Parts: sequence; C-alpha cells; structure tokens
Amino acid sequence: MRLCKVASMMIVLLGGVTLVSRAVAKDPEVLPTPMMRAVNPDSAKAGEIVTVSGEHLDKSRVADLFLTNGQKDVKVEIVEQTATSIKFKVPNSVAAGRYNLLVLLVDIEPKLIEEPVRLTVE
Repeated sequence: MRLCKVASMMIVLLGGVTLVSRAVAKDPEVLPTPMMRAVNPDSAKAGEIVTVSGEHLDKSRVADLFLTNGQKDVKVEIVEQTATSIKFKVPNSVAAGRYNLLVLLVDIEPKLIEEPVRLTVE
C-alpha cells in the first residue's frame, strides 16, 4: 500500500516536471528583422522630412529610430510609419555630418540594430 502511494506520487511529480519543461523549452515566436534599403533624399538639412524604405518597418517591429555617427545616437521624430517605409524629421539638434540609421526593435529584450543606409545632414 505504501509502495503504491510512493509510486503514485512519483508519477504525478514526473508528469508535472515534463509539462513544465515543455513549456519552458518552447521557442518564442521568431519575428522578422527590419531591413532598410534606401533613404530619400540621401542628404537633408535639420527640420526636413526624410523617407527610409525597406521591409518589416512597422510599429510591430520598430519602436524607435536614431541617427548615429558611431559616437553619439540622436533619436528622430517618426512622422509616419508603415511596413515598407518610415518618414522622419531630421532633428534640429543634430550636427552636420554623415549618419547611419539605427533601429530599436520591439522585442522581449529590445535590441538596437545599425542599418546599412546612410543620411548626410547638411
């Protein structure tokens, strides 16, 4: 009788451990990575509106957009955002120079990704 109780408890415990391990091991949904292809115009002044085009650029993937020169990141104001483009305003505080675009991903652990497109600020 005692042996049956111990065996029953072991079965229940092993079943619970199996369920928990399956829930933990399940991979989270893999979301597509935003990819920027082109900036139009490729040269702009502070205050002007610029459009970047590419794929997976909507609000479900891109939380914020920055201009970066490798030393300083400047957040830009997003004016319009779709899956294939983002329109943003070049900040007045940004100095003249050449900048890469940097996106902050919407993710469990937010990540910054430097995109292969550049904007020259005059």
